Amino acid sequence: MTIKYNRLIMIICLVTTLLGCSKYADETKVNDEALAQSLIQVIQQNPALSRFDELLIKTGYDKILESSKMYTVWAPDNQTLQTLDAAVVNDANRLKQFVGNHIVNLAYYTNTPNPSLRIKTLNGKYIKFTATQFEDAGITSANKYVSNGVLHIINKVVMPKLNIWEYVSSTTYKQKSYINNLDYTAIDSSKAVQTGLDPVTGKPIYQPGTGLITKNYLYDRVGDLRNEDQEYTFILLTDAAVDAERNKIRPYVEGATTDETDRLSSLHVIKDLVIKGSYTQADLANIMVSADGVNVPIDKTAILETHVTSNGIVYVMNAANVRLADKIRTVKREGELPDGFSRTDKSGNIAYRLRVNPNTGQQFNDIYIFNHKIPLFNVRYNIKELYKVPYKVYWVAPNDVQTLTFKQRFAVNNPLSTAFAETDVPLKNYNQAFVGDYTPAQFGGITAYVVAANNGVDATNSINIDYFILVPQLP
Repeated sequence: MTIKYNRLIMIICLVTTLLGCSKYADETKVNDEALAQSLIQVIQQNPALSRFDELLIKTGYDKILESSKMYTVWAPDNQTLQTLDAAVVNDANRLKQFVGNHIVNLAYYTNTPNPSLRIKTLNGKYIKFTATQFEDAGITSANKYVSNGVLHIINKVVMPKLNIWEYVSSTTYKQKSYINNLDYTAIDSSKAVQTGLDPVTGKPIYQPGTGLITKNYLYDRVGDLRNEDQEYTFILLTDAAVDAERNKIRPYVEGATTDETDRLSSLHVIKDLVIKGSYTQADLANIMVSADGVNVPIDKTAILETHVTSNGIVYVMNAANVRLADKIRTVKREGELPDGFSRTDKSGNIAYRLRVNPNTGQQFNDIYIFNHKIPLFNVRYNIKELYKVPYKVYWVAPNDVQTLTFKQRFAVNNPLSTAFAETDVPLKNYNQAFVGDYTPAQFGGITAYVVAANNGVDATNSINIDYFILVPQLP
């Protein structure tokens, strides 16, 4: 009896479980008809979007929106598209840019931004998306999901914005031509035709005229203002203001020719008018740091115009008084980070050390070269650029090992130069020692050397450097 009863209970439980599973399957079954439709299908079925559908077909984006990839579309309705300039509709390139400005990869719902998102559209530009807006258009119908994405409907056409360089190019300010004059031609080896190898250097030889590309010194230094993926805040100065800044820096960037000096004057002004990141006026501080690391004072009363671009903000200003002292800064080279040596066979005599300054308790690194027995052995440091201004040179050479004083010498461009006198390196001196004065003949890079004494005697021709600095002496 008990066995029969237990079997009955088991049968009842099994039937109940199966019925429950069937009910759960019914409740969780995906039966939303929208998931059987693509974006292009749901757009074509909406009478209010018939005009946008026509534009999709005309530009070929209809084929994209019927694919299996995920997209988000912000579609202007028919009434909104009545405001679209006929010149855009009749220009195939502008129309494709316009339609592509309303479509992005992946699915974005109105609860995705927190509080906003910057998203790249299919035309390569970026848009701002919030819970209620697409750029400055209001979202009137949201979150229509389909098999390959999401559809929103908006109440305003959203034209593609110019990027910063496109905007600057549309103006007549001198700063535009100054930037253009920083263009130069280079070879892109990936695009050049290689015809052989130089038998002496082993470097590739390219067919003349192949692989030539245009680059720009400003973009090389601080970033490409055409780059849609990076946001910038850019200061566009009025003609009088940009010329005042160029004239201020000009004596210190004198090159070999007048044309070179003109280019350097432009570069060393405009590089500090580029700030990474997009800053509204409310976010601008009194001092901003340029992409080149220079402090730039911001006087908001000097802002004449504000232009929002696809990759940041342009402020037209009538002043940008960057101090010379913030541009022409102290140059410091760490001793333990050399660019080379006069000989390559003395690595066993070169020590890169971690030490402690007993006066401060702080750690520091230095280089110590000992027992090499090479007269005038030297260590080399490349310095990318120095302004044409007098510099005072100092170094820290702690010499915490040798009780016997040795001498070393600083030199510029030629290790045999005696423009700097040999300097004693006393025991345990952790302070900066004055080495001498140096004024470049013109703006540009130099090679600095620390040179050992002209003898091959152990302990008397050592080299020791924590760091050296060149301090500009501005008027």
